[in-house]
Amino acid sequence: MAFFPKNIDFFELFDAQAEQLKAAAVLLREVEHVKDLNEHARRVREVEHAADQITHKIFQTLNQTFITPIDREDIIALASRLDDVIDMIDVTVSHLALYHVSPQTREIEQYLNLLDSIIEEVGKAVPELKRGSKGQQTIIKQSEIINFIENQVDQHNRRTIGELVNNSQDPITVIKLKEVYEDLEAIADRCEDVANILETIVVKNQ
Repeated sequence: MAFFPKNIDFFELFDAQAEQLKAAAVLLREVEHVKDLNEHARRVREVEHAADQITHKIFQTLNQTFITPIDREDIIALASRLDDVIDMIDVTVSHLALYHVSPQTREIEQYLNLLDSIIEEVGKAVPELKRGSKGQQTIIKQSEIINFIENQVDQHNRRTIGELVNNSQDPITVIKLKEVYEDLEAIADRCEDVANILETIVVKNQ
């Protein structure tokens, strides 16, 4: 039995979303080195807008399609969750700029290292959808890796916020940094949401 019927339009659009996610991830990583965070936030916003256009295209295509390659609710969920990751990157970089938080710290560098890894795994998993049954095992494998990295981000987040609260003398600094740290952690959470949807699609189409 086929994993699901061929319909390249949706898969191409999912791949396009994944490419925009990769572009946003590159910009997120570059926050360590840019001089003007406000300008950098504007560049991230441009990627976010481009990703929104793809998401809207998916919904438009879905409204015009009678037979879909996977369940309609799964198409909506995957498109929305991929868009959520990019939205969260946009929020994070905007907050770095708004709060004048320096990303050149050991703590933020560790978040960025982990987020690089988890987004890379998402980028590997999404294109496997169009391979049908041949892509199932890769999706399951990548989802397991994504879940593992998300747990690492959770651990780093708890440790980092604990150190911040216990060691900082300035409550305003605590508020700013805590929000940025939680933004960074939320990016990993959104990636895990994508992995969960991908696993659901595999299970429903075995």
